[in-house]
Amino acid sequence: MRTGIHRYKGVALITAMLVVSLATVTAVSMTSEQQIFFRRTENVLFHEQAYLYLLGAEDWARHVLIRDSKNNQTDSTEDDWAQVLPALPVEGGSIAGVIEDLQGRFNINNLADGDEKSVDFQRFKQLLENHDIPVSVANAVLDWIDEDQDVRFPDGAEDIDYLQGQHSYRAANRLMQSTSELLRVKGVTYEFYERIQPAIVALPQTTQININTAPVPVLQMLITGLSESDAQELVTQRNDTPFDSIEDFLKHPLVQGKKVNSAGLGVSSQYFVLKAFARIGRANAHLDSILYRQGDSSVITLARSQGGL
Repeated sequence: MRTGIHRYKGVALITAMLVVSLATVTAVSMTSEQQIFFRRTENVLFHEQAYLYLLGAEDWARHVLIRDSKNNQTDSTEDDWAQVLPALPVEGGSIAGVIEDLQGRFNINNLADGDEKSVDFQRFKQLLENHDIPVSVANAVLDWIDEDQDVRFPDGAEDIDYLQGQHSYRAANRLMQSTSELLRVKGVTYEFYERIQPAIVALPQTTQININTAPVPVLQMLITGLSESDAQELVTQRNDTPFDSIEDFLKHPLVQGKKVNSAGLGVSSQYFVLKAFARIGRANAHLDSILYRQGDSSVITLARSQGGL
C-alpha cells in the first residue's frame, strides 16, 4: 500500500510540475507578446507623431515661400527659403528640413510643347550628349510623351515597340508623372538615368529654367562649350551675387561670347520641393512635398512622398 501511495504522490508531483511549467511558459509567452504589442503600438505612435511634425514643416515652407515672394521678384540660393533648417528640438525628438528649387532643373515635360526643332528638344539632346548618352534616345522620350502613335526616326518608339517586349506595356502618350518613367523608355538604361537624374524634373506644366539655381550640368546644357570648371565658377559667383535678369546673366564674363538661347530662361520659380526629416523616439520619418507657389498669396501641395520623389 505504501508503495502505491508513494507512486501516486510521485505522479501528482510530476503532474504539478508540468502544470507549473506550462503555466510559466504561457505566462512568459504572453508577457513577451504583450511587450511586442506595446513596442509595436509605441512605434506606430512615434511614426504618426513624426508625420504630423513633417506636415508642420510643410506649413513652415508655405509661410517662407509666400513671405519671400512678397520681398522680391527673383529666387536664388541667397533667399530665406534656400537656407537649411537645422535640426530643431521638438517633444520626443527633432525635426529638420530644406527647400529646393525644382525649376533649376530641366523639365522633361517641356518636350510635350514642341518637336525635334524646339529649343527644349535641342537642350535635352545636349544634356544627353554631355553625359555620353546616345542623343537618339531623345526621339524615344518625345514619342513617350506626345499624344500620337507616329514613331520618330531614328530610334523612336511607340506601342508597337513596347508591346513586343518580354514585359508588354504601352507608351504613356502623356506628360510624365515622375522622371523615373524614363526607365520605361526604349534605350534608357538605369546607368543612363542615374547620370542625368540630378539635372531633370517632371512638372505638370511648361516651366522656365531658373538660372539662379541651375546646377552645373544644367548650366553646361544651356551654355554651349562651357567647361565643368567654368560652370562651377559660375555657380560660385552666382551664389554670391544672384542674377537680377537674363540680361545680367548673358553679360557675365563666363557666359558672354558663348552660344546661349535665352528662350525659356528666368530668374524666378514657382515649383519647389520640401525635404523634411523627423526623429521621434525610435522612429525616423522622411517626407518630400512638391509645392506650387501661386503669386504671392498661396502655396499648394501637389504631391507628397515618404519614399522620395
